[in-house]
Amino acid sequence: MPQMRALPILFGVFALIAGQLFGQTPVAAPRPPVAVRDVKFMQTKIGGQEHSWNRMQVELMANGFSDPKFSSKRWVDKVKVTVTQIYQTDSKNFEDWNYYRSTATVLTLEVNKPRSVLFYLPGDIVKRDNLRKEPDFYFVQLEVGGTELPIFDAPSGQLVPDQSKAVHTKISKKALFDPAKDAADRGVVNTPGVLRPQYLLLYGDPIPAVPPSPEFVREDVPSR
Repeated sequence: MPQMRALPILFGVFALIAGQLFGQTPVAAPRPPVAVRDVKFMQTKIGGQEHSWNRMQVELMANGFSDPKFSSKRWVDKVKVTVTQIYQTDSKNFEDWNYYRSTATVLTLEVNKPRSVLFYLPGDIVKRDNLRKEPDFYFVQLEVGGTELPIFDAPSGQLVPDQSKAVHTKISKKALFDPAKDAADRGVVNTPGVLRPQYLLLYGDPIPAVPPSPEFVREDVPSR
């Protein structure tokens, strides 16, 4: 039967088409110009003070630009780093939790050279508020040249792979991240200036950062 003999050919064509449609390797999204490589917490004594300060180390890596017009650039300028820390209290009401936020702008980052940006909570605050070394939740937001880099992929709602370290694992799902961020946005208005970038320390940290820190745009100094 001619029709019966044609069926295997048709099935073979359909299989070939299906393989081309569903077997293609997906095109990878371009990497962000800067990524959060790691986040670490420790306690350190500053200036011989009685109580240890909480230190947050944000390790950055400049990937460069995916745009061919800028692909030859070896430096990424004006990288704004905003960190938010959330400490739970005995209260079940999240309005009673402790929220801290700080920002530092990196002057420039060399591509493929990791650098550390440090933020500090004063020892007296750590003691007064009974804060542990590591917050219960945290997240890091980056801007490059005034453009905020996404933490989550818009279509899928999944963390951008290069920013997976930018968000605490407990809020790494967008459905959990969004309400945490909303609560933090309201809570940090009560604690301005408490969490501070490294260049606002009056005394040096005896424990050096590895990798080393970059240079910063001193936004605390008025221009002349």
